[in-house]
Amino acid sequence: MITTLFLSVALFAQDAAPSPEEASPPAEAAIEAPAFDTEAAIAGVNGWLNGIETYQARFDQIAPDGSASGGTLYIRRPGRLRFDYDAPSPLLVVADGTTVAIEDSALNTVDRVPLRSTPLWWLLKPDADLSEDARVTDVWTEDGRLYVGLADANDEMDGQALFVFHPESYALEEWFVSDSLGYTTRVILSEVETGMSLNPRLFILDEPEEDRRTRRQ
Repeated sequence: MITTLFLSVALFAQDAAPSPEEASPPAEAAIEAPAFDTEAAIAGVNGWLNGIETYQARFDQIAPDGSASGGTLYIRRPGRLRFDYDAPSPLLVVADGTTVAIEDSALNTVDRVPLRSTPLWWLLKPDADLSEDARVTDVWTEDGRLYVGLADANDEMDGQALFVFHPESYALEEWFVSDSLGYTTRVILSEVETGMSLNPRLFILDEPEEDRRTRRQ
C-alpha cells in the first residue's frame, strides 16, 4: 500500500520585502497550517459521485507484475460499468448492477463475482457515502491531488483501495487496489467525458454458448 505523504507548510508572501529584523519572527509568532478538513473532502467526493449519471474515459492499467494494458471505461450509475480492453488483451469486464463479470475470450470463460464484494461498489452504489459504505483508512492531499484510502467496514472484502481525486472538482483521476497478498493494481484515467448517452447493451455480458447449454440441461 502506498505510504502516506505529508504536507509542508507554505510561506506567506508579504507586500514588501521584510527587513532583517522581520525575517526571523519569534517562535511564538509562527503560523500553524490549518487542519485538513476530512469531512469536507469526503462530502465533496460523495457529491461528485452522486452527481454522475454517465461517464466515459480512457483507462491505463498497470498490473502487479508491471505489465500495462488499457482501453475505454464506461460508467452508468448506479451499478453499471464496463472496462473495454484494447487488443491484444482478451479481457472484458462488465458490471450489470448485481455482478461483475470477467470475460476472457482467449479461454472462452466468464467468471462472475457479486458487485458488492468489490471496491467498484463504493463508486457505483446508489447514494454513495464513503464514510458509511466503507472504513476510511486515510485522507490527505499532496501535489494537487486528494487521496482517500478505503477498506471494507465488515472485513469481508479482501484488500484495500486508494482512490485519487481532484482536490477542487473531486473528479476521480485514478485508483490503486491491493489484494490480501499485497499485490497492487493501478488504474489511471484520462480523456474524461460525462453526461453522454450510453447504450444499455454496453452493460450486458452474454455467457459463452457452451455455458448457456450447460445451464439449460
